[in-house]
Amino acid sequence: MSAPDGFPPSLQPLLARIADRRSGRSEATLQADIRQLLLAGDFNLNDSHLDVALEAPVGGGQRIDIEVGYTVIEVKRRLQVGRPLQEAERQLGGYVRSRSRESGQRYVGLLTDGATWRAYQLSGGVLSLIDSHTVAATRPDGLALFYWLEGVLATSQRVRPVPAEVARRLGATSTSHKLDRAALASLYDEHAELPTVQLKRKLWAELLDSALGTQFVDDPDLFIEHTLLMNSAHVIAHLVVGIDALELQPQDLITGQRFDQARILGVVEHDFFGWTTEVPGGREFIQGLTRRLARFD
Repeated sequence: MSAPDGFPPSLQPLLARIADRRSGRSEATLQADIRQLLLAGDFNLNDSHLDVALEAPVGGGQRIDIEVGYTVIEVKRRLQVGRPLQEAERQLGGYVRSRSRESGQRYVGLLTDGATWRAYQLSGGVLSLIDSHTVAATRPDGLALFYWLEGVLATSQRVRPVPAEVARRLGATSTSHKLDRAALASLYDEHAELPTVQLKRKLWAELLDSALGTQFVDDPDLFIEHTLLMNSAHVIAHLVVGIDALELQPQDLITGQRFDQARILGVVEHDFFGWTTEVPGGREFIQGLTRRLARFD
């Protein structure tokens, strides 16, 4: 399903109500309204395709306010800086860790009071704020919220890969890019001292140094950017020829095993950037990256 030309006008009153922190609403009402927004918006969600669960049990007698796909949403009537926000983050962090541990997948946590939306991800076991979005109660911009939320949920299907859609959903300012870039940076920071990672970065640096000379600076951020670019390109190569990348193991995606079996050479090959599938947590990173790229037709 492609993105809408605009946020459905019929949802404008609902969004305005969600974003209005001045009202005397209860958390239960806000939860129900946000669930309705997710189901009615163009997120490719419906009760038969992907459940949007309210009060999903998470163990220890606790319940997740809203759970959809690989995202858990904690709803508060009003987010306040200080102890209330810290307590909400602590609670959300427990949910994200629990679901990530149970599923073996990379989960994103959302914390919202309807006006403020905050996206979190585990980084070295610690819940870290990755991106945020604010919705005005007066004339709220539904389309801006749609693209921000869709970048987190990554549930759309058959999106036309025209430049504008690619930029909105995968560009440097998109939620998708921020989440994937932060996850990869965390993965590198955790495992930079492993011999396999050190060797691949050393070979990468030697190649670029010989090609670029003094113009090349051996910067870990550049290595991370190149890794994200090439891992994305490897996934896209499978999608372009009609291979269901979501059905393949991360190792097979990054090494191009399916192309090797078909005797197609030079498309996806072993390179410096395959370290992501050789370290703990790399499998989950590639699976999350693949879900975001597989949204496109």
